[in-house]
Amino acid sequence: MSVLNTNNLSKIYGNKRGIQYEALKQFQLTVKRGEFLGIMGPSGSGKTTLLNLLSTIDKPTFGKIEINGKNVTSLPKNKLAEFRRNEIGFIFQDYNLLDTLTIGENILLPLTLQGRKVKEMERRLVIVTKQLGIDTLINKRTFEVSGGQMQRAAIARAIVHEPTIIFADEPTGNLDSKSSATVMESMSTLQQRNNTTTVMVTHDPYAASFCERVIFIKDGKLYNEIHRGDNRQTFFQDILNVQSLLGGNNDDFQTIRP
Repeated sequence: MSVLNTNNLSKIYGNKRGIQYEALKQFQLTVKRGEFLGIMGPSGSGKTTLLNLLSTIDKPTFGKIEINGKNVTSLPKNKLAEFRRNEIGFIFQDYNLLDTLTIGENILLPLTLQGRKVKEMERRLVIVTKQLGIDTLINKRTFEVSGGQMQRAAIARAIVHEPTIIFADEPTGNLDSKSSATVMESMSTLQQRNNTTTVMVTHDPYAASFCERVIFIKDGKLYNEIHRGDNRQTFFQDILNVQSLLGGNNDDFQTIRP
């Protein structure tokens, strides 16, 4: 069963001189419930545009997006805000945690906005922080924990309200190799344990190797897609092979990890 579907998704940007740029061209995508999907491509390929449209941060010029059977492209602003608050989880490269709150308070923000009861919030906090190995950090501030711990807190915040789908934008972009591995293992374990549906944009082939399927975008169109199978190391090599065919600047992809 699919959680997300797009139909002829297009995004055109224009400037004051009337010059238009088509960042995404009649894009078709289906994401199944419980799938961990990676989106890759060189800078300017359209992957960030696609993620912004899918996550309802931006609106398409043409086309339709359905999440959990609902056409989100036709929702008015107030209904869209409510849908986003209830159905979507976000994980950002720079964590987006509030320094004025404890780690626990940051994690509970989605439930606070929903007006959930305190007992339920406390129960959910225990569950997600234990799953991510950060249950001893809930009373600490952001400046008292590492980057990897902050990103795991951001993941906890993204899943605490049990959203239909999670969107992750370069979740390992600010992390060292060890922290990246911990974060990606956490995301992969959550996906398998909770049947979480996740769509992740990344430059990092190591991070992408934790996905079940990776699509590659070039010039606003689908260039290729590959599936993991049983061997993650083989999948990692397949990702590198597609990247070499795809081309792009040397800076487009992060340093390869062994």
